[in-house]
Amino acid sequence: MSAAFATGQISLAAAFIAGVAGSVHCVAMCGGLAGALGMRARRIGRAPQLAFLHAAGSQAGRIISYSIAGLICGAAGSVLTALLDLARVAVLVRIMAGLLLIAIALRILLGWRLLGTVERWGARLWAKLAPLARNTQSANLSSSILLGMIWGWLPCGLVYSMLAFAALTGSALQGAATMLLFGLGTLPAMLGGSIFSGQFWRVSMARRMNAAAGTLLLAFGLITVIAPLQHAHHH
Repeated sequence: MSAAFATGQISLAAAFIAGVAGSVHCVAMCGGLAGALGMRARRIGRAPQLAFLHAAGSQAGRIISYSIAGLICGAAGSVLTALLDLARVAVLVRIMAGLLLIAIALRILLGWRLLGTVERWGARLWAKLAPLARNTQSANLSSSILLGMIWGWLPCGLVYSMLAFAALTGSALQGAATMLLFGLGTLPAMLGGSIFSGQFWRVSMARRMNAAAGTLLLAFGLITVIAPLQHAHHH
């Protein structure tokens, strides 16, 4: 197994773990909007099955936007890599990706918010979007998906960090897959926040797994840094 292939597999696993580990952060930042979308889903889909379908549709839209953004960032990263000497920068790019994973892990474990200003701006936008989501009258599933897609483009420090990581994968497809798995990692928490919008869910959900997932993500980051260094030293 090549170092590049192993790093790619670790990157995809790390993206999913980052989504799971960041669930507490996601619920704290987006819980109000998730709850608004959940209220909308229950209003327009009076049967429990229809309400769940609309809530799931909004989450699917959010993950679609994440994947599109990952595709764009991955493509941009691949273009930049192509302009440089790949053999010279490959090790550096993998080390940077590992360091970014470590930074994300420390953010989840210790609460360091390097992009706090961006998140505060995003919180203000979410506050304006929540009434729109709650009051939208259209009962079409497509409207729920569209609202979810709009949600996916709103500013979030954790998402921006993962997009930077997606750019370092050096491939549009890999970047899209990275953000898809990140979004899937956040799905249980955010779908639960839409369906069970009470404060109890926001407080109790996923906190017990947060430390374990953050530690695993930190380990992935260390492996991603060490593996290319060992490979380069061997050669």
